[in-house]
Amino acid sequence: MFTYSLLKSHAGIVLCGDYTTLARLHEVVHGVNEKSLLLDDKESWFLGLAYDARKAYEQQRQVLQPPTHLPEKGVCYGVEIIWPVILLQCSMLRTSLSTFDSTKLDQAMTYALEYIIHTALEDDFGPYARAIIENWERIDNRHPYPGQNLDSRGAVFCSWSKKERREGLAGLLASLNPMYPTLFPIWERNGAKHLIAPEKFDELKGTEWVDPRW
Repeated sequence: MFTYSLLKSHAGIVLCGDYTTLARLHEVVHGVNEKSLLLDDKESWFLGLAYDARKAYEQQRQVLQPPTHLPEKGVCYGVEIIWPVILLQCSMLRTSLSTFDSTKLDQAMTYALEYIIHTALEDDFGPYARAIIENWERIDNRHPYPGQNLDSRGAVFCSWSKKERREGLAGLLASLNPMYPTLFPIWERNGAKHLIAPEKFDELKGTEWVDPRW
């Protein structure tokens, strides 16, 4: 079973689980990575989710001891992941299942991950969560555009303050629409707030992400 804790400054989550849960996530992501018709690059950003899960259960990230009054809860392991990355990875996991004959384990791990992310978004962003979740669910990974542009979105997100992340994550996710460069001036004229100019993403494309201060 997955659990989570929130990182500082709306940076993301610590994705937590026991050894078996994280090992199964690692297995599922690798399987989906190989079978998905949407992932031509088998060493892409998506596979980073398997890497993070493995590093967690190998005790190379966070080791979370059970509370003294509940030792039966057992040790859990956690790994820090920023919001744009985990949201896009989870979205790709979901979309990829439609491209091959997925197993019950594939589906169970996907649902469990979606549930914990949905819960964490509501916990972290409060009244802003609804717009964030709506834009997250609109991401269409059948088109390569979202994955091709994760690098610049992550660079922008890491550079933001806590307030900018709270107000801007929904707009950042909206920018993963392949039509965004065309839609941006239309949405802006119609009064949409907290959108990011396409030129800002172009400026940071290929640059190293700054410390997200988590």
